[in-house]
Amino acid sequence: MKGGRFIWLASQPVDHAAAFASLRNPVERRTAEGVNRWIMARGTFTVPQGAESCEIALAADGRYRLWINGVQAGNGPVRAAPDFARHDVHDITSMVAAGVNQVAVLVHVPGVDLAWYETVRGRWQAAFGDGGLAAEVTVRTTTGAIASVADETWRMLEAQAWRRDVPRRGWGQDFIEVVDARLLPQDWTLPGFDDRSWPQARAMLAEPPEQMAARGWGVVVPFPVLIRSSIPPPTESELGPQALLWSGSAPADGGDSPTRLYEARIEQDETPAEWRGDPLVVQSPPGRDTALMFAFDYHYGRPFIEIEARGGEEIDIAVAEAVPGDFGRGQAGEALRDEGHLGCFQVARYIARPGIQRFERFDATAVRAMQVMVRGADAGLTIRRIGSVSSHYPVEEAGAFTSSDPVLDKLWHVARNTVGLCMHDAWVDCPGREARQWVGDAVVMFDIAALAYGPSAFALHRNFLRQAAESQRQDGLVRMFAPGDIGAEALTICDFTLLWIIGIERYFHASADAETVAAVFCAVERGLDRFALMSGANDLLADVQQWHFIEWAAIDRRGESAAINALWAGALCAGAVLADRVGRADRAASWRAAARRCAEALNRRHWDPDRRCYVDAVDPDSGTRYRRVSQHANALMLLFDIVPEERRTSVLDAITDVDRLKLTAVPPIVPHGEAFDEARDIVRANSFFSHFVMAGIARAGRGQWVIDELRRSFAPMLASGTTTLWESFAPAASLCHGFSATPLFQMTGILLGVTALEPGFARFTVNPQPCGLDRASGSIPTPHGTINVAWQRSGADLHVTVRRPVACELVGLADRPGVRFDLSPA
Repeated sequence: MKGGRFIWLASQPVDHAAAFASLRNPVERRTAEGVNRWIMARGTFTVPQGAESCEIALAADGRYRLWINGVQAGNGPVRAAPDFARHDVHDITSMVAAGVNQVAVLVHVPGVDLAWYETVRGRWQAAFGDGGLAAEVTVRTTTGAIASVADETWRMLEAQAWRRDVPRRGWGQDFIEVVDARLLPQDWTLPGFDDRSWPQARAMLAEPPEQMAARGWGVVVPFPVLIRSSIPPPTESELGPQALLWSGSAPADGGDSPTRLYEARIEQDETPAEWRGDPLVVQSPPGRDTALMFAFDYHYGRPFIEIEARGGEEIDIAVAEAVPGDFGRGQAGEALRDEGHLGCFQVARYIARPGIQRFERFDATAVRAMQVMVRGADAGLTIRRIGSVSSHYPVEEAGAFTSSDPVLDKLWHVARNTVGLCMHDAWVDCPGREARQWVGDAVVMFDIAALAYGPSAFALHRNFLRQAAESQRQDGLVRMFAPGDIGAEALTICDFTLLWIIGIERYFHASADAETVAAVFCAVERGLDRFALMSGANDLLADVQQWHFIEWAAIDRRGESAAINALWAGALCAGAVLADRVGRADRAASWRAAARRCAEALNRRHWDPDRRCYVDAVDPDSGTRYRRVSQHANALMLLFDIVPEERRTSVLDAITDVDRLKLTAVPPIVPHGEAFDEARDIVRANSFFSHFVMAGIARAGRGQWVIDELRRSFAPMLASGTTTLWESFAPAASLCHGFSATPLFQMTGILLGVTALEPGFARFTVNPQPCGLDRASGSIPTPHGTINVAWQRSGADLHVTVRRPVACELVGLADRPGVRFDLSPA
């Protein structure tokens, strides 16, 4: 699908000269058309007899929903920055018939930046404004392919059914959806609908007058570059509720905003309505609105309701990732409430037309609780069906784990569920709040998903690695999330650039995908070059600017901070591996030398001989060591082999002393911390950086401690009944956060002990650590197939069975007293 072939509303003016106005004036966005717009588009294509297949490629400025012959066929597009816009391809073979077929598309144009959407600034947006739709149908026959594109024969109409003057759902979120079905053309997606009164579309093409063309101010088109999405479409299915928890009513609320739902004072019915999946008649008592609370299995989806109505009834549907009473959030039996600045108003309003109809929310979110408020149903309204369209990235559950410890087994499966719920058109931090592709989060989630889902997760991560490179700023840092609503010149988390580079090497090690390494290597160079410029006289980064995050923990970030310098050393070594791969021996040598200098400086300046571990920070001028010590800094130096052999035991003893480890307050994610004595205590890692801390400790030989720490940290969470792992160890923030699934990564690595020695597991070794268990077994997915490991203890002896793909060579099994291996190809 070629870029630039877009159509849009004929009524939206085109101004060629505006596309070049930034030569003399500041870059400004054209805003005359406003925000939160909804546009309906219709077109046809012809399928000849005997066609073998049919697909449609779609791109839009905003988001779209697609119907083919009245059947819903997909949503999109995959999120992307405007300069690297993606288009989707939908297989519609099963939906078409010989002859004329109907395409209908609903396009939502936010007009503002969102967590997953970036507006265009300058360039073609100045000429056309926001919006645009491109579609290309390809029919394949025995004699070749027939293509047809959306053009001026299509019809487009701005919908009046969706209210535009509504608030947004929360930080970075879209506008609350309020749709009046009485204003929506009925059956507009069907082939028989008469759209002759709709205006014809206009091709988005701004041609210059002769004088401007002579200057080189040529033809202007939107999105001149379109990249085919490299990730598969989501897997979707309808889910019904587990139960109707309660029914009740509240004083009638004529309020204009559906957010008033969160303030409703509901009186529950003494005899609650019963629901077994059959149609449910709802009748509002005089002067009151009806309320229903449903519970679902936690999932990511688009809530829907099918009703039969008289017309004019208002149905508010609010969803949340917890039922009131779950995990201490509210009380059982309560209604949903505003959760403050960390929450979102995940609510939509549908105003019914007469008859049978269905409303499905335009976009998805986390669904565990669904509260429905029915207003104005004095004569009764029938709920025929209610549920949610579950949507998730298509993965193969290729990884597996089981052991003699049921707590660890449950933790592994809950972790897999958690990371899977954060895989969509991007790695999202959480499905219920932001749904942003945070760079650091994505690096951690891939480590986990590679073991849970294997190569089926690779396409999503390839897309992420490229999108981070596409987001790279002029200074060489990548944006802290991409794509999304933080502009290239805005704040970024500097350490995420280092994690991204480390993550590229980890991806290459798991996948052996050299093509992606080559595609992003120039961005790796620019990133490491930026940090080289930030290095001070002591060969360390000092007084790092931007958001020096690391994680939600009160480590010492002053002066020469150990954690970010250890990450820099790790990124330099990772960059050297990548440089070797692309034939850049010069870069590999220089980066390894810089990593050695950084490691030597950390050992020289940050080692505290009295406490026998590394302090967090040193004054770059005086060399004064500040007193604070963290797991973060010390474990990173273990992870990247910075700690000399003679110091490892004392470092490990320090950062695994549970009596000294203290969780520190960092509101709003960690609202409260423990009392902290800087002369004695050590900052404990929170759920995000536990991934690296535990990996460093395990690498240094204390796998038993990591397994014990997983039980200490996560067993109380599991005891709450949760099916997902939380953003922090207390349920104060997101209840499903991808990076918190690190137990799966840690358990698989320690207890099964499979380590890739060459990219793609071409050579690997097995060294399981029993950690007090009697048995464990599992599967490690690789590009060549699955490595299966099972072991059982008998007294002091360990019997290990390994089944491997023929393409994976198992090495390094000699000299292991008490360990017996049974080996064979899978």
